[in-house]
Amino acid sequence: MAKENETGEPTQLERLEVSLIELRDVFRRHQRYIKDNFKVYELEMEILQYVAINGRRKMKEIGDAFNIKLSTLTSIIDKIERQKFVKRVNSKTDRRAVYLDLTPKGKKLYDKYSHYVRVIARLMKRTIKEEHFGMFVDTLEKITQMTTQLRQTESKDAGPMV
Repeated sequence: MAKENETGEPTQLERLEVSLIELRDVFRRHQRYIKDNFKVYELEMEILQYVAINGRRKMKEIGDAFNIKLSTLTSIIDKIERQKFVKRVNSKTDRRAVYLDLTPKGKKLYDKYSHYVRVIARLMKRTIKEEHFGMFVDTLEKITQMTTQLRQTESKDAGPMV
């Protein structure tokens, strides 16, 4: 962790490090909330969300989007297909291609989760002063972009970028 400044107060960098650790814990609680309330794991929900937003997609494209091997993705899709959240659709033009669609039950689950996220976003908007909210959103978007690029670099290089 970063050193405190001369007054003994934590530096901004130290405050950021502590906040990142606390944020990790928030995400872990969020993962448990998804599992307990929606009966799917976070990755399964992300896949449902991806298909809901992007429409019918090839399994290979979904695997690439999440950096998941097709064999691993197949077992994940098997599970959420058994739960009747998705259905596989064979391509009429390419027998090797398999697409994934949301079922009405999957769409309902996605809508329920989207409502939950909207409630959290509105709570944040009410909590943060109006004059700071735009800057908060801009900063969060930059952090998301930076961490996405970092994750892509790590997966290519097989190590963290520092």
